[in-house]
Amino acid sequence: MAVSGNGETGGAAVGPSALDRGLAILDHLAVAGSCTTVELSQTLGLSRSTMYRLVDRLREQGWLAQDVSGGRWRLGPSAARLASAAVAAVSLKDIAGPALRELRDLTQETVSLAVPNGVNMVFVQRERGPRPVAVSDELGAARPLHCTSVGRAYLAALPADRLDAMLDQLVASEQSPIDADTRADLEAEVTRTRLRGWSQDLREFDESSCCCGAAVYDHTGLPIAAISVAGVAERMERVVADVGPRVADVAAKLSAELGYLAGAN
Repeated sequence: MAVSGNGETGGAAVGPSALDRGLAILDHLAVAGSCTTVELSQTLGLSRSTMYRLVDRLREQGWLAQDVSGGRWRLGPSAARLASAAVAAVSLKDIAGPALRELRDLTQETVSLAVPNGVNMVFVQRERGPRPVAVSDELGAARPLHCTSVGRAYLAALPADRLDAMLDQLVASEQSPIDADTRADLEAEVTRTRLRGWSQDLREFDESSCCCGAAVYDHTGLPIAAISVAGVAERMERVVADVGPRVADVAAKLSAELGYLAGAN
């Protein structure tokens, strides 16, 4: 079948254009970091001749650059400028509102956004659940890292070295009940949170409520906040295992909007 100059095939499905292929290269390098032309060709399923033409064109426009030896491609200055502009244009609080409301409507419980502050998490945004009896934390309220869903979600998202430093800070802080003897218990809870994919607080901070949470990551792959769903304990504890994965899904969407690429770090 004859293919027109714009890649169309007379009513058949439209194949990938040069733009599609170029974007696929940039997207792959954003995750992989660097690749040879041959590796790109194999990964993306394109002939070497096609790949050589594409990477050469992207290099000319500044979207790709080569290492000193000239063997591997990485993202170039044009990609860096675009990434910087995208990051500058995104505010967590601006994009969090719709996600929090989506989760509130889905769970019918109170949904909050918290950010780290020392050995605490501070609530900065909240969507109150519509039920007659609902958990309602005041904005600006501080919650401890060790026994709340937002705190545990944040701790579990930290890389190993930063987690160790934060646990050291908790042990040393006069505000924290964590000491050298109870640190191992918190580390075990962090491990369970990582395996589960979301955090929980089952009447541990407040006997009248249960919560589940998940971390929000930025474009560098580090956690910058956490979201939680909180409800009256008698109601929430029966459904926490169902709500937790939904919280994790919404947190992942928020992270993606901030430029986070799962598995890239």
